[in-house]
Amino acid sequence: MDDTQLAALTAICADVLPYPGEWQRPPYAERAVGGQRYRVLAVDPGIGAIGLRDGDGSVWMLREEGEPGLLNSGTRTLLAFVELYREAAAEAERYEAGEDVEDSIDAADALTDALLAGFAAVDPAAVADENAYWHIAAEELGYAMDA
Repeated sequence: MDDTQLAALTAICADVLPYPGEWQRPPYAERAVGGQRYRVLAVDPGIGAIGLRDGDGSVWMLREEGEPGLLNSGTRTLLAFVELYREAAAEAERYEAGEDVEDSIDAADALTDALLAGFAAVDPAAVADENAYWHIAAEELGYAMDA
């Protein structure tokens, strides 16, 4: 991907994803981690970054400490996940406050489960680890509904 395409990708992600860091703009810095080269798409200082791996185009969470964690197998699956997340967030927003607590918990669980199932259908490797970004993002969206 060239910088123009990456700029479009990061603009879409920045508009939707719950990522506390700052989405970068061209020219994109490069970072080497474990012998792999990444173009840095977003940075959360002191925590890590999101990087596009040279060669295969997969997207990774580059932690300040520890091994990189797969975010998505490629930019197309990242964009598909962003769209699934956007739709789920819109559904959560439409959910009416004032429902009884039990209904709220059930609706939140259903939203989280449906979102994770959608993710798994698109890019199973990205949600194979229950501690991965997308699992946490889906759970947090559900928690917001039942709060």
